[in-house]
Amino acid sequence: TPYLYVERTSSMDGEEIGKAMHTGFAEVWAFMEKHGVGPAGGGLSVYYDYSEDTMRFRVGFVVARDDMAAAEGAVQADVTPAGRVLHFTVTGSYEGLRPAYEEMMTHMEAEGLQYVPPTWEFYMNDPNTVPEDQLVTECYQAFAA
Repeated sequence: TPYLYVERTSSMDGEEIGKAMHTGFAEVWAFMEKHGVGPAGGGLSVYYDYSEDTMRFRVGFVVARDDMAAAEGAVQADVTPAGRVLHFTVTGSYEGLRPAYEEMMTHMEAEGLQYVPPTWEFYMNDPNTVPEDQLVTECYQAFAA
């Protein structure tokens, strides 16, 4: 899936993550408006590097493949990777993501699956327009058997 993004780093604190995502989405959206690029899907985040204390991630929007050429400066383009993934959906508050990921990691361990970066999330609706209990997040975790 092609996307435009900016990179962010934050602590693992939910409030700080939310602020970093908010500023990232705003920056990419402003770039897209300035360059006449429309979204071809919703927002997403892609996580490549994280520890117990910090994480580095990309935040942006799905775009048409041809619109990737507009990327410049802090706004870059990439595609989500192909390969084997675990997929799950979380409905409700973003606070429900962490427990869902913990359950996924337990499942991966039980199945003998090895986590490999990245992890990515598609935000299927907007928290500014739908109630929190109706938010839908599609989550993907790459793995090696």
